[in-house]
Amino acid sequence: MSGKPPKRDQVAAEDRWAVEAIFKTDEEWESAFRATEDYGRAFQAWAGRLGESPESLAGAIAEMLAQQRALEKLGLYAGMRQDEDLSNALHSSMDDRCTARRNEVAAAQSFFMPELLSIDPAVMAEWLRSPVLEGYATWLEEMLRYRPHTLSEPEEKLLAMSGDALQGFHAGFGKLNNVDMPARLPEITDQNGRRTKLTNSNLVPLMEESDPGVRRAAFDGYYRELSGNLNTAAALLNGQVKSHIFMAKARRHASALEASLFHDLVSTEVYRALIDAVHNRLPVMHGYYAAKKSALGLDTLSPCDLYLPAVRYTPRRYSYDEAVDMTLEAVRPLGGRYVSDLAEGFRSGWVDRYENVGKRSGAYSTGCVDSMPYILHNFSGTLDSVFTLAHEAGHSMHSLMSWRHQPYHMSDYRILVAEVASTTNEMLLADMLMKKSDDDGMKAYLLDRLVNDFRTTLFRQTMFAEFEWLIHREVEEGGALTPEFLNSKYLELVRLYHGEALNTEADDAMIAAEWARIPHFYYNFYVYKYATGLSSAVALSRRILEGRPGALDAYLGFLSAGSSRRPLEILRDAGVDLETPAPVNEALDYLAETVDRLGGMMS
Repeated sequence: MSGKPPKRDQVAAEDRWAVEAIFKTDEEWESAFRATEDYGRAFQAWAGRLGESPESLAGAIAEMLAQQRALEKLGLYAGMRQDEDLSNALHSSMDDRCTARRNEVAAAQSFFMPELLSIDPAVMAEWLRSPVLEGYATWLEEMLRYRPHTLSEPEEKLLAMSGDALQGFHAGFGKLNNVDMPARLPEITDQNGRRTKLTNSNLVPLMEESDPGVRRAAFDGYYRELSGNLNTAAALLNGQVKSHIFMAKARRHASALEASLFHDLVSTEVYRALIDAVHNRLPVMHGYYAAKKSALGLDTLSPCDLYLPAVRYTPRRYSYDEAVDMTLEAVRPLGGRYVSDLAEGFRSGWVDRYENVGKRSGAYSTGCVDSMPYILHNFSGTLDSVFTLAHEAGHSMHSLMSWRHQPYHMSDYRILVAEVASTTNEMLLADMLMKKSDDDGMKAYLLDRLVNDFRTTLFRQTMFAEFEWLIHREVEEGGALTPEFLNSKYLELVRLYHGEALNTEADDAMIAAEWARIPHFYYNFYVYKYATGLSSAVALSRRILEGRPGALDAYLGFLSAGSSRRPLEILRDAGVDLETPAPVNEALDYLAETVDRLGGMMS
């Protein structure tokens, strides 16, 4: 652990992402932003004309997509600059203005769907065979699926105008979680005797340290401060959930969950089946926790011990350059073109590498069809940071290949498949490290880490998915998300998913408040996709590593597909059918095998 992170202007150029490749300066961005002032008025010229001819419809589509493309580029730059330092008022203002402009243009374009859907289906079927619309056929067919959930033109305009107000809860949480609360977090002493300020990024690494005093100080310091923000956090989450429900009702969906799943053509039964499958295998994780407690010689396994490896082995720390080399070696099974493209990306400024004051916590991949992919990282030198780099590189390569092989309007892959490529990279990295190591301690550590990946990605994210469904149902049934309700329900799930081996008694009030630091609860039923993504990645990576005929070509086809077909079809073509229980059960079987292997090495 190092001391306090630097300010943004102290970060070396080579450690920053190449945001200037999007716009050279803020002034250039400003000039491009001003050019969008008339977008709404200009697009209104198409109102009432979509049904005139295939040529008229094609012209409107082309202009709408061109406007969206330009606004995506503007929003990308503003959002990235804001995330470099969330306290920077100029960049926050740019991001806010861009959001407002997108909402303004969306309101002006709101006539498009109602007018499109008013075209007689028989006429539309004939038009879709015309040369001018042929390239948009798949895209239009997908839009026509929304006919039952599209309102009149005035109603659509009102919904579009509501965007700014409904997005405020998520933005407020971002400021609370990334700026206000971190500013109040205390300093603690790490196991090397150095004073270190707690941050969102170093909380987990500190709870991985072998010194129980450090783990306890990190947990208590963070969660005591978090617990002082529960009224604000509950109000923000309550507002966000109400916004999801409002949009679901407005669009005539039976529930917020159904509305969210509709986009990916996933049924609520698939969501429920995931939760049921994980419930059925909870004894596997409960047994792991009991074995972990015994192996570590702990009288009590507390929440602050959950990130402590079960294996008494400390991997060395890694430089960022080593992390790059490890990632590139791990993905060699994906072929030479994949490796060379990723290597060029690392050299070309894809990654914003290290933590700085005010920088958004965590990691993500972003970009648009008119930019390179970008990765926000807070690299800390741990093995987890190496895996995070490989994970985000998977997202970025998925984006790059989709942009390369699909037209703009079909280049953005669906969220349902978004976590597959990233998690496949993690599986490949784990496999490479296991095969290279001749150290039994390292092998046991990697097995334990793999089990913890399942814990955090399959079990923990399914727990989040269950909590998210629960809180939406509560509000849909007329309830309110008070801090007391949220704490109570979250604690029930913590106990269910962790079993009797985890003793929360002394920490009930703090671990019950963990919901208040989870950003994904603002993403509208996103987290279950981590669990299905891991299940898919287990199946796909095993097919590739085993050298099954056609497996690599099928996987590269998956990466290149964008949204050219429905997401479940794209996955099915790659070899994974999420409409059956097979992928989740295969992943859970693999977990059970891994726990058994680890148990043999720990005994």
